[in-house]
Amino acid sequence: MATAAPSSQYLATQATTLSNQKPVPASQARTAQIPLQSFNLPTFPAEAFSAGLTSLILTSDIKLDEYQELLGKPFSVPDLPGSINALTLEMFSLGYPPGFLTELGKKLRGLKSLTVYSQLFAGTTGESNSDALVFIRNQTDLQEIHLLDVFMPLGVLTKLSDGFAGELKFLEISYTFRHSDPHFLNTVPMKEFAGVLAKNKGLVAASFVMGSPDVTGDEDDKEGTEEGVRVVGGEVATNFVEEIVKNGGGKELVMLDMSVFDIGKVDVVEILGRCGKLRIGSFSVGLEEGWEELFEAIGENVSGLESLEIVGVPGEKMVERLKERGDAGLNEEVLKKTGGESLKSVKVSILRTKGEHWVKESGAWKKLA
Repeated sequence: MATAAPSSQYLATQATTLSNQKPVPASQARTAQIPLQSFNLPTFPAEAFSAGLTSLILTSDIKLDEYQELLGKPFSVPDLPGSINALTLEMFSLGYPPGFLTELGKKLRGLKSLTVYSQLFAGTTGESNSDALVFIRNQTDLQEIHLLDVFMPLGVLTKLSDGFAGELKFLEISYTFRHSDPHFLNTVPMKEFAGVLAKNKGLVAASFVMGSPDVTGDEDDKEGTEEGVRVVGGEVATNFVEEIVKNGGGKELVMLDMSVFDIGKVDVVEILGRCGKLRIGSFSVGLEEGWEELFEAIGENVSGLESLEIVGVPGEKMVERLKERGDAGLNEEVLKKTGGESLKSVKVSILRTKGEHWVKESGAWKKLA
């Protein structure tokens, strides 16, 4: 069973929610979704300014062969309802005209939530980089940021994090693995993740994820026929672990998903020991033979953890075991090796394939899937 990419789940949820909603009068609307075929935003009706509109979703409907030309044309951003506190920017694949984000930010001063999906948010030029930075710096009330399949030049994420450091409580950075691109991992700014965490020590929830593409069965779509992911170990993973274990980067975390990194069993134990408030944890862990070695290592060190997800990164012996038996040997006896009473849910997979979900009911572990 493949594990769907978080960004895919997000977009599907957005689409389903909006498609199921019945049209409402402008005076009663709380969310506005606007497809854009250019960078000229429509003028909002007068009643929208008194309706209590809280969420704005801008979705690119720009034709790819017209996109580059539009980046050099004038744009317009009219006044927007001051009640808007959540902004979603979807599918602006090539970014924005320089200055567009700055103007948009001037009209949306009270944002608490920002979601950016599938795009070059900071563009490819110095001007567009600066535009994105100014936009972020002017949003002084941001409490949560979701960057989903967002790509940017080296160093830009670090600069952006300088802008949103402070009051931020929830940070999500996720990518959908691309099997068609052998250099895909080099496009993800993982070397900057530890620094981002270091600047936001007040985070309650932090998510750094590599998700598997949705399997569509379309033989002409490589991303739709191949499942699973690759994750990154080595120095970049070590630096991230050290930010938590040695520098106190996870002291306030209630939820941590760092499954983009391949870490060791000892690392997991140390992180659980340092993050005393952690209730939900997701990790990618290198395994030599099977699940037993990990759950034995964790033992009583779950503290108050309630939900644990492990993305297994199999070594040679575990790969042979999978070939011979078809499973990695997770069972109730293995799960009992974690002695914490608080732990109620365990999800495991092999590089986001062959997923299993176990829950503890009345003291006994039960497999759901």
